[in-house]
Amino acid sequence: MDTTALLKELTVLFDQSTLAYRQYLDAGKTFHHAQQLKLHNSNALKLLIENQQLLSEELQKDAQSLITHYTEWSQKWEKLAAEKEHQPDDVFVFANDVTFPKQAAQNLKTAYQKL
Repeated sequence: MDTTALLKELTVLFDQSTLAYRQYLDAGKTFHHAQQLKLHNSNALKLLIENQQLLSEELQKDAQSLITHYTEWSQKWEKLAAEKEHQPDDVFVFANDVTFPKQAAQNLKTAYQKL
């Protein structure tokens, strides 16, 4: 994978996550929609961990901010999911103090747009 391919794939995943998050909110924060969001966030986390070295030093800082968020978010997601067997329409909400670093994601998307 090269930097262009990485940034392109990240941009797609960020867009998918944004859409999944909107659907999660619009649908009443259900487990089904939380699963979709988890899928996209997990893919982005894996991609960043495996390929952040392809990024410039400045973008690596953004990648690290996203890795920190996704890791914390995933741990909380998995903890809540393990508490019981959730049905698709169950409300699935947990507190997370590590908010999504929007600017970091935007910086990576902008870097792709400039290529």
